[in-house]
Amino acid sequence: MLENDAIVVSNLTKKYGKTVALNNVSFSVKAGSVVGLIGPNGAGKSSVLKILTGLIRGTSGDVSIRGISVADDAICAKKYISFMPENNPLPDHMRVGEYLRFRAELKGISGKKIRASTEKVMRQCDLYYEARYCMIKNLSKGFRQRVGLADAMLGNSEIVILDEPTIGLDPLQIMGVRKIITANRGTRTILISSHILSELEPICDKFIIINRGNIVASGTLDDLANDLQGKRLFSARIRGDGAKIRRVFEANGAQIAGFEHLSSVDMRVNFCMPDEKYRILVAEISREEDLFLEKIGRMEFSLEEIFLHYTRRCRDQDEVWNGDL
Repeated sequence: MLENDAIVVSNLTKKYGKTVALNNVSFSVKAGSVVGLIGPNGAGKSSVLKILTGLIRGTSGDVSIRGISVADDAICAKKYISFMPENNPLPDHMRVGEYLRFRAELKGISGKKIRASTEKVMRQCDLYYEARYCMIKNLSKGFRQRVGLADAMLGNSEIVILDEPTIGLDPLQIMGVRKIITANRGTRTILISSHILSELEPICDKFIIINRGNIVASGTLDDLANDLQGKRLFSARIRGDGAKIRRVFEANGAQIAGFEHLSSVDMRVNFCMPDEKYRILVAEISREEDLFLEKIGRMEFSLEEIFLHYTRRCRDQDEVWNGDL
């Protein structure tokens, strides 16, 4: 098992002219962990990855790979990194197996190990039987993605950075990617940027949420969910007149964040309030003869819901959930 932080980002700012893509961003990635970097389009994810891999420089701040500053010694830092960009550039004139052997040579894999290494990643990425002799120019989007992933996993790079690795893959292939990532947990540090949150949820140890160039939240899924639950967020399914339901909730101190008509008489109410008032609210609803409480309790959050909360909230206001889950 690896120890310490493999990646440390400190007060990183990136400006493109007058546009601030990253605003004083700081985070770390523990060695051997699998971390998801998530955020809306234009949030700054690609800028982070490009700076980490030495493709561009930050305006200010520092990024270090295994304690090596990328700004000071990018060549040395890159020795520890494999990177799969979102639109991974591949040479159309080469065959898959030929390309991966070429990449193995560039990565310094010894001649005796090149064949075994390339065959291993081709088998892992389901390329060995179907595509190793195919010209890259004839590959579908899905197969090109798998070649890029095979390239990233080739060799013994301690840090693997993947930008949208599952785009264009079918569900079976996505499961294969998850198995590859899981198999490398503990021996490699893997940072994944993706919009397909359902694919990150079961494999990541930690999530970093970025929005408008700022880190708005980070932690395990449980940490992020507990943070929201700590805001006393509840959900109720209740039958009755909608106007009366709203009056009862508001009269007892509930801040209604979402009000959904499931049918003409069935409502779902999302709300926040202190625990002590919550108990009083439940008692008051029970006393109303024309209201029937079907279900009520604390809200449980998926990664998608957590993502929506942290990326939609207004940074200039207190952190109050807006109900758009």
